Amino acid sequence: MAGFFAFISLCILRPIAGWLRLLDTPDHRKHHKGAVPLVGGLSAFLGLSLAWMVWMPMGSAHGLFLACAALLVIMGAIDDAHDLSAKFRLGVQVLLGAVLTFGSGISLSSFGNVLGLGSIELGVLGPFVTIAAVIAATNAFNMVDGIDGLAGSLSQVALVSLSVLFAARSGFGAELTLALGITFALVPYMMANLRIPPFRRRIFMGDAGSMFIGFAVVWLLVNATQPGDMAMRPVTALWIIAIPLMDMVAIMVRRARKGQSVMKPDRDHLHHIFMRAGFSDREALLMITAVALLFAGVGLLGEWFGVPEWVMFAGFVGLFAMYDWSLNHVWRLVVVVRKRVGHH
Repeated sequence: MAGFFAFISLCILRPIAGWLRLLDTPDHRKHHKGAVPLVGGLSAFLGLSLAWMVWMPMGSAHGLFLACAALLVIMGAIDDAHDLSAKFRLGVQVLLGAVLTFGSGISLSSFGNVLGLGSIELGVLGPFVTIAAVIAATNAFNMVDGIDGLAGSLSQVALVSLSVLFAARSGFGAELTLALGITFALVPYMMANLRIPPFRRRIFMGDAGSMFIGFAVVWLLVNATQPGDMAMRPVTALWIIAIPLMDMVAIMVRRARKGQSVMKPDRDHLHHIFMRAGFSDREALLMITAVALLFAGVGLLGEWFGVPEWVMFAGFVGLFAMYDWSLNHVWRLVVVVRKRVGHH
């Protein structure tokens, strides 16, 4: 039902996007043609919320999540229409992350045995680490939203992976419903964004949508790693959101090395590199999504076969080191790739 409600919401929102000032117009960083409605994320959130209010309880921690997500989506929509400052957006994210963490009583309690020296317990720092994780994931999915279908595809990789983990364990019915609900609510947006019939004109997700997705994914990840009946170990979360996480951290480190603001927009993200290498946006989407699926698969296999947490963590750190090296040598890599593409 979330998908059906999202479809109806999309049909209602698209014609009034101009009146709401939710239009994305081309500029020096955005090279699409014409003004594109920024209502994809709004439609997904409305689809999920309507379905949840009809079938699921609102008085739970998940009800608080929906309330906080609603405020984040409203702020994101205002940002889409009026370009709010990065500091204001960050302040709202911190506030909502704190309300959700302290209000629900659900937070990260441990990093697990990622160093092979025993479990790293967070104690009183747990809620504050959780707030930082909420902000990081919210911005990671926001920053990766650069080509058609990418943020939606990467979020669906994470959500489907979480759904598999929740379905394999008892006691996670609400989390499974939420993960699947968001997955289906994103389908109408994905179809419109990629212009899959019956949609002929594309729409964009907007900051409202990309921030909502990051907020939702990290909330589900935290729920999955609660002590007691865990759906997964904390280290598995790194693999499930590997691409948006690595892309955000590597870009921020690179900006800091240059003495730039870490929040300054640029064209050095993974999808930009693929585009400069001569791939089309659809080819870049397919390749990046395939890699994200591969990484998530590694995480799930590590979970199912009980691969030691320190091995999984060391593997991820090695992967990130390769990613960061690749970013720092991007022009050399682009030349090599272009030559190979040219030969074919």
